[in-house]
Amino acid sequence: MGVEQYRHPEALASTQWLADHLGDSSVRVLDARYDVRATSAGSMEAISGREAHGQGHIPGAAFLDVMADLADPDEPLTILSPERFEALMSRLGVSNDTTVVVYDDRGGTWAARLWWALRYYGHDAVKLLDGGFTRWEAQGRPVERRAPDRQPATFRVRVRPELRVNADEVMQAIGHPDVCIVDALPEVFFSGQARLYRTHRAGHIPTAHNVPAPANLDAASQTLLPASELAQLWQPLGLEPGRRVITYCGGGVFASFALFALYVLGHENAALYDASWMEWGADPERPVEAGSRGSKHG
Repeated sequence: MGVEQYRHPEALASTQWLADHLGDSSVRVLDARYDVRATSAGSMEAISGREAHGQGHIPGAAFLDVMADLADPDEPLTILSPERFEALMSRLGVSNDTTVVVYDDRGGTWAARLWWALRYYGHDAVKLLDGGFTRWEAQGRPVERRAPDRQPATFRVRVRPELRVNADEVMQAIGHPDVCIVDALPEVFFSGQARLYRTHRAGHIPTAHNVPAPANLDAASQTLLPASELAQLWQPLGLEPGRRVITYCGGGVFASFALFALYVLGHENAALYDASWMEWGADPERPVEAGSRGSKHG
């Protein structure tokens, strides 16, 4: 899999590109910072980036909570309904003619949830900021604290059902020779050594391969790996161009970043199981495996 260049470099925005387009009325920047940390009790605690946004953000960037704002209130394990997504984007000033740049401070591993959601709802003009806020700040680029001025826009969705799967479709994919299931969580959760959610089972979906989302990044710069290294990371999975890929994680976030990496490499026959382990790990009817088979440490 000798790949020297990204197949879809336009999916990335460099910090220089964004700096050059900050004044462009057709570009909307969205701050999707978010994080989780382990508590003393051994569970995971969510940290919204809203406070960090208030302390400083890329000029003109509006904040979006990738968990609270993108989860459907009626079906919290899944993405917002089409009508609610239209309303959210319209409120944020995103129209169908807008180029959206999304960023976080974790290399894009959280912001990719919004990248996927926009593409799922038919909006291709979306870029992930390479290196995110971390790189932007390290380069001494401008940061502001004031809330952005934004005019409401009109956004209309065009659903792409092929970009999303449910639990039953994942069940049918287990062991299927034409489908590759990818677990994008850290290896400690994939192997079952630790539980992602204390109330859920440990392990992974049978036959899944493990490519942790952060493995796609250069740890020092928080930028996406060069094309050749990215291809090498995914090469053990044997992903022929036509082979279907299904990604999952804890709640559809890291798995979205896996889809982003695959898309940049040119592998587009891929879908997100967005309910992921939040649904699968809680359902005793769904099979679970433990161990490190298929594990890939970046």
